[in-house]
Amino acid sequence: MSHRELRNLTEMLRALGYPHLVSMQSFRTPNFELVADILHWLVERYDSSISIDDSIETEADRVHFLKETAQAMMLKGRIKLNLKNLYSANGFAVKELLKVAAVLHDAHRGAADADAAGGGGGGDDELAVPDAVGTAKFADLKTTRALAADIVRHGAKLHELLALHPENRELHAKALSRSFELPDVQRRLAAQAETMASQVEEMDRMLANVSKDEAALRAKIDKRKAELERHEKRLSSLATVRPAFLDEYEKLEGALVVQYDAYLSNWRNMQFLEAELDAVHAAELEGLEAHERQMRAMQRVLREEELRLMRGQAQIDEQAIDEALMMEARGNGPSAGNSRSSSRGGGGAPQRPTKRPGGAGMRRGSADGAGMRRGSADAGGRGGNVGQAGGAGAVVGSMNPAEDDDDDDDDDGEDDEDEDDDTADGRRGAHGMGDDDEDGLIDDDDEDDEDEDEDEDGDEDGEGDDAGSDDQF
Repeated sequence: MSHRELRNLTEMLRALGYPHLVSMQSFRTPNFELVADILHWLVERYDSSISIDDSIETEADRVHFLKETAQAMMLKGRIKLNLKNLYSANGFAVKELLKVAAVLHDAHRGAADADAAGGGGGGDDELAVPDAVGTAKFADLKTTRALAADIVRHGAKLHELLALHPENRELHAKALSRSFELPDVQRRLAAQAETMASQVEEMDRMLANVSKDEAALRAKIDKRKAELERHEKRLSSLATVRPAFLDEYEKLEGALVVQYDAYLSNWRNMQFLEAELDAVHAAELEGLEAHERQMRAMQRVLREEELRLMRGQAQIDEQAIDEALMMEARGNGPSAGNSRSSSRGGGGAPQRPTKRPGGAGMRRGSADGAGMRRGSADAGGRGGNVGQAGGAGAVVGSMNPAEDDDDDDDDDGEDDEDEDDDTADGRRGAHGMGDDDEDGLIDDDDEDDEDEDEDEDGDEDGEGDDAGSDDQF
């Protein structure tokens, strides 16, 4: 857009009689309403029979309006319009408006020229623009500057009033269309003057009331200020006076501080003692729990010991019985030799059959039975040694339970085999049941075997005593 195009458009619109004012600054910023109004007015001026909806509230309405306008101008005047430039509503729209305005302006100028030629050349050209700048020289520059300022001021006021013209156009047209008589107009003007006079009186009365209210408020403010000053003086006088109870108050305050310190000390001591008491209770509770755990452990150990004793009792009793039978079969010390010599002589009477002692079914370590204290019944020799070994076996039976069932079973099996062999040999020697006893002789080898068996039994019993004592203690 150039300045020349914008000036030509404004001059053409003014010449064509466009009702609104179009200035040079109207298209500096996008103004779609102005572009739509000019375009609609030009289309109606071109052909009044064209009916176009001028609603441009929404975007769709604007696009529809531009399409109808461009289609109508294309059909009626073969004028092609760029819708994009028209929609921009800025300097590019001026070029599109000039296409329609130039056609109308040329037609208007041709009609004016024809009228001027037909009328004898009378009349001035309607398109002649008066010179805005005067050529006369002003004598007084100050007057010129004042007039220029008035022109600017009145021009701005005129612009504001013209901006209100679209809103008041219908009212102006309605007022001009009516015919008023002079008395009626005078009467209405008089009524309006009276109304305005009454309003002025009301405003004066309100102003007077405002003045009275202002005076009353000022009086109240002055009164409050005086009271404030009086109270401040009273406060300053009271601040300098010491009350009578202030000494007692300070004394009680000092006592309160001392009592509060004592209270804090007692409270801290009480908290400390409570903490210590809780610690003592916790220690006692822990000791009780440890004692209960120890008692439960001891009870468990005792139960296990009792179960082991109950499991090993049968084997211990059988071993005691076998040892008692061996002692009776061999005889008590030297008496066994006498029996042997008598048997060798061939005139010895048969001995009494061997009986199971009464204490064989009881635990070894009790007061009854042949398995108890067998060392006291022997007089000497090998029988005494056997008695000592039997006594050791009695201690084993009373104090040493079978801790390992598998090991005890193996040892007991071996002891039972040895004891069975010894018992068989003893019985053959005592009752003359063997082959050698028929001739009244006892082989020395058999005696040596018996001695070795007795020694082995004694050693085993001694080892059992040591193990039992170790387990017991």
